[in-house]
Amino acid sequence: MTLSNVKTDSEPAQESSRPKPAEQRSGPWSALLGSSALRSTTFYVACAVIALALIFALLTSGNFLSTPNLQSIGRNSAGLMLLAVGLAFVLGAGHIDLSVGSTLVLASVVSAKVTVALSGSGGAGWAITIGAICGVLTGAGMGLLNGVLVTRLRINSFVVTLGTMGVGIGLAQVITNGSNVIGLPTVIQRNFGVANWFSIPLPLLLALVVSLIGAGVLTQTAFGRHTLATGSSETGSRRAGVKVDRTTIGVFLMAGTAAGLAGFLDITRFGTTAISGHETTMLQALSAVIIGGTSLFGGRASVLGAMIATFISTVLLAGFVMIGVSSFYQRIAIGVVLIIAVWVDRVRQARANTT
Repeated sequence: MTLSNVKTDSEPAQESSRPKPAEQRSGPWSALLGSSALRSTTFYVACAVIALALIFALLTSGNFLSTPNLQSIGRNSAGLMLLAVGLAFVLGAGHIDLSVGSTLVLASVVSAKVTVALSGSGGAGWAITIGAICGVLTGAGMGLLNGVLVTRLRINSFVVTLGTMGVGIGLAQVITNGSNVIGLPTVIQRNFGVANWFSIPLPLLLALVVSLIGAGVLTQTAFGRHTLATGSSETGSRRAGVKVDRTTIGVFLMAGTAAGLAGFLDITRFGTTAISGHETTMLQALSAVIIGGTSLFGGRASVLGAMIATFISTVLLAGFVMIGVSSFYQRIAIGVVLIIAVWVDRVRQARANTT
């Protein structure tokens, strides 16, 4: 196996990566989306999001499509989108990270604690900046820990991240004694968390920029090719000279960093932490990644597909709230979406194996 055989799209590394004539003439967006299979998946996911929005618009007499509601959906999608970007790399490399939700919570707690502690002795802007950096570094540290445990101890990533999931939420509760952090400067919400740029929520705009950078890294860099090569065949990748352990640590580091940034966005959105408010966050992000075209079995990933699929769960939850569906049913819907996502991925995998 050579790296020239590794595709930065939805096809296994063993297949030929020679582009078709139409793909050779494709523009930058086609390059970011990958193969025609991934482009069609992304298109269908976008159609599903639009269809859900139209259905809820009909059920709410058009109120669902109001600007404030769409902006609220955008803000709720921002952090989830960042988690999905990190998970796309992890799953593409053939691993899984169950700890992204707890990493988000821990990062938000650290960020909030630092911001509150510094805001009394200096300017709010300086305190918020340092708090944001500390939150992102906390997420990066958790991701690095996952990567090191997986590569050095040779423990399955499912087991490792299941353990660090408990560690992350436990540390958050220890630091705060189980209570949410309050007293954050109001400017953190007013100037960013609920602010808009040409009607686009600033948190969503930041998430979109980071996600597009992630899509470029996955499809246009050697690290992206190594990621998918590792997920397609770790043994073959080692023989081809890929530094598999370094790549594995890198994808977990990216996932943790993205979760850390999502944790900071969380406190800018609510003006406080939400320690017990992210029980289903990891499931939502994982569902979005798989529905968006990333394989649960590694070797295929789509950041742009995950970005768009992120809106499926947020649109569903917003629609349920507007039509008065109980929160208990909302959790059922998230579980059903995850099951459907895994089933769709198995169908895609079966089709790929027969072609």
